[in-house]
Amino acid sequence: MRRVHVVILVLMLAVVACGDDDAASTTAVTTTAAATTTTGAPATTVDAVAARVAAAQAYAGSYSGEWNNTTFGSSGSVAVVFAVDAAAATASLVLDLGGSVFGSGDPDPVEVEFDLTADGPYAGTSDLFGDFTVAVDGDGHLVMTAPSVPGLTGMKMVTDGDFTADGFAATYVITHPAGSTFAEGTMTAQRAG
Repeated sequence: MRRVHVVILVLMLAVVACGDDDAASTTAVTTTAAATTTTGAPATTVDAVAARVAAAQAYAGSYSGEWNNTTFGSSGSVAVVFAVDAAAATASLVLDLGGSVFGSGDPDPVEVEFDLTADGPYAGTSDLFGDFTVAVDGDGHLVMTAPSVPGLTGMKMVTDGDFTADGFAATYVITHPAGSTFAEGTMTAQRAG
């Protein structure tokens, strides 16, 4: 960019110097460009693991609320404990759903640990959901996908929700393998204390 300014300045001086045809003598114009050395700002690196741990710590705590199956009218309680071990770069989740979950009664709590040294989505497995993945972005948007829920003869469940300063709100959709919707519902939980 500096070279462009120097070239424009030289052209302007040349036009000015050549612009007076009535002058008895000509004057030579000489310009000299000063050399400028610039250095960029020092490169900074972001520790991705520390960033994931810090983001997870923002959501750590206990939550309680309820789930509602809006298709069949069933409902139950939700209790969540989410903890982060910063030194080990891990997060643990205990999800306890009450009521007749998937029409099969009150299930055992789901307990999962996530390795925050790796970038998401994070994989887990449980008796209730089978294999599943959880992805959370920097804004607290969560998507959990269980592609083949054991108690639902292999139906897929996708939970889509957002963390806020006060809690969590989500919707879920359960679909048949052919793609049609079997059930839909909501889940809300407030952060304790």
